[in-house]
Amino acid sequence: MHPLRTLFRTLLPLAGAALLAGCRPNPSVRLSGETVYAPKAATGYTILATDGASTVIEVRNPWQQEGDAATQLFVARNGECPPEGFAGQVVQAPIQSAVCFSATHVAYLDALGCTEIIRGVSGAEYLSNEPVREAFAAGRVRDIGYDANLNYELLAALQPDVVFIYGVGGEANTAVTDKLSELHIPYLYVGEYVEETPLGKAEWVIPFGELTDRRAESIVLFDGIAARYDTLRTRASRLAERPVVMINAPFRDVWFAPGDRSYMVRYLEDAAGDYAFKGTDDAGSRPISAEAAYLAAQTADVWLNPNMAYTMADLKAQNPKFADIRCVREGRVYNCTRRRTPGGGSDFWESGALRADLVLHDLILCLHPEAADSMRIEGLEAGLYYYEQLQ
Repeated sequence: MHPLRTLFRTLLPLAGAALLAGCRPNPSVRLSGETVYAPKAATGYTILATDGASTVIEVRNPWQQEGDAATQLFVARNGECPPEGFAGQVVQAPIQSAVCFSATHVAYLDALGCTEIIRGVSGAEYLSNEPVREAFAAGRVRDIGYDANLNYELLAALQPDVVFIYGVGGEANTAVTDKLSELHIPYLYVGEYVEETPLGKAEWVIPFGELTDRRAESIVLFDGIAARYDTLRTRASRLAERPVVMINAPFRDVWFAPGDRSYMVRYLEDAAGDYAFKGTDDAGSRPISAEAAYLAAQTADVWLNPNMAYTMADLKAQNPKFADIRCVREGRVYNCTRRRTPGGGSDFWESGALRADLVLHDLILCLHPEAADSMRIEGLEAGLYYYEQLQ
């Protein structure tokens, strides 16, 4: 993981020349010491107040195992200038154009009714969002590539007000942020993927609300999701049974299992389930041998997310041994592929980051189908939304 000093070396003032020029005659605002928004569930950001209308989005540790890294984005309003000596990004609100490096960023903007500002995405063929897919087909949204194949020439031509990026740590981050600095394109790290709780992931919609001047709407949206989630969690906690659940499937004979502090295991706990692969106090995934996984699988009542298996035949074709696992014999295998795209994407990995209430509802139905009637709640579909039972 690259050191903190390397991170801050990349955090140069990145406002476009026009924004800076328009800001010069005006005095700099100062941080007031107050907080505009302190997240209830998310741990990776805070929105800070100034003595003017502008705000600062402070993002902390936007990738795994970083330590104490922090970045700041000054959200300028009324022509106000950032505080003297400010070394972060600068963007004018409300943003009029954006590029999204992750499908989850598209989902946050869509939930706020702002997909029209999206000019570029990474991996358009995998997107589920229909308005953005249509805009891509019409040429109004461009695919800027991903990882080492980012098209910086196209990115510069799009001239976005901001680029939403995610952190992976090390030199990969530095290469991207150095190039964005060179192009004078502001960016915001979105760290929802390192949050350890489902609602922590969902609450990242609020920085998007801040940048689009829809803060109040984003808070109402999140509060509704959180309220429904809490209602479902409370109802599930009253269920007598706690089925044992296995997750994922092996890749080249290695089974990557979520750690005990991961958001997926939190989902299982809140859906009144027990995790078959308990063993590490970690938020990331850990490799376990296929042999150890098969042994643990013998206790499983339900199998979730078996990679690219869409049918029982697909699953058994991956490995004939799977046919002997009890939950396979009993047909209790579910995958988050009900809303998949022709290109192989899944809306579970897109809007599911925001709609924690829908995901929890699905998981309760997968683990406790007999409790479906008691889980009905206003604002949620009666059946499965992201998941489907393999046939």
